[in-house]
Amino acid sequence: MVNNNGEDFILLFLEKSITEKNLTKLTIDCYKNDLKGFYNFLKKNDYSLFSCTYYNIVSWIELLRKQSLEQSTILRKISTVRQFFNFLFVEQLIEINPATNITAPKKKHTLPRFLGEEDIKKILNYLYVNKDTFKNFQTLLLTELLYATGLRVSELVSMKLSNLNDDLNSICILGKGNKERVIPLAKITKKILSQYLSSSHYLKSKEKSGKSWLFPSRRSHITRQTYYYKLKSIAIKSGLNTHKISPHMLRHAFASHMLKNGADLKVIQYLLGHEDISTVQIYTHVNLKDSLNAIKKHPIRNALRKG
Repeated sequence: MVNNNGEDFILLFLEKSITEKNLTKLTIDCYKNDLKGFYNFLKKNDYSLFSCTYYNIVSWIELLRKQSLEQSTILRKISTVRQFFNFLFVEQLIEINPATNITAPKKKHTLPRFLGEEDIKKILNYLYVNKDTFKNFQTLLLTELLYATGLRVSELVSMKLSNLNDDLNSICILGKGNKERVIPLAKITKKILSQYLSSSHYLKSKEKSGKSWLFPSRRSHITRQTYYYKLKSIAIKSGLNTHKISPHMLRHAFASHMLKNGADLKVIQYLLGHEDISTVQIYTHVNLKDSLNAIKKHPIRNALRKG
């Protein structure tokens, strides 16, 4: 039995989202945190969820803007709250939907940051030379796979042995919207993967976890945050500037470097698991930027200055 309590209705919304939309655990957790924050805002200001107004929501959005959050985070939170109120309205739990006229600010299409080929080589070479420890070996494979396949970090850390093809020539990933994609592996990636799977460290770690995770931890598999800190640490040891470095930059590097070396945009779209090709087209702008920077170094510029 559901009480007249906002938290109960949030749970109902989450349960329906899980059932009808096949959302990932990560997405559901984001929904939950977004709605919890919004609900706490209402309670703190003595606003009722069931008599919430358009202006109450606008006040909340203004508060978000003052918190120096990434624009993408603000857009996601607004989207979550709009979906929640739409759910309440459709289920006839509220008479008026206060979020109907809430418009999200347009997202600024900034060029994605990514690591250059030389920087990635430095990280991989450091890890390969120092792969005698299991942590480094695991980080080597994580980094190699991420750069070689363009997987989402959440897809990468949660990989199971069942995702691997029998001969290790490819991996099969169930991505967003339960869409399956098969990604081939390069020879060097296959070699590192094979060495990792046969290492005594991995076999012991796998035995302790009792599960078939590719990157096991004590409880289940390693987290995105764990890999983030590992990559950050290795980047420092490799002599790189680690300002704002993240695993996601390797996914961006995969797409940009593939395009730069002649890969078809539709193929990159498939490998990244994007539904809309316009999402991938931003990488054409990244390479245009590279081209413009290269043109600046053309000797004719200096010749004209001297002339």
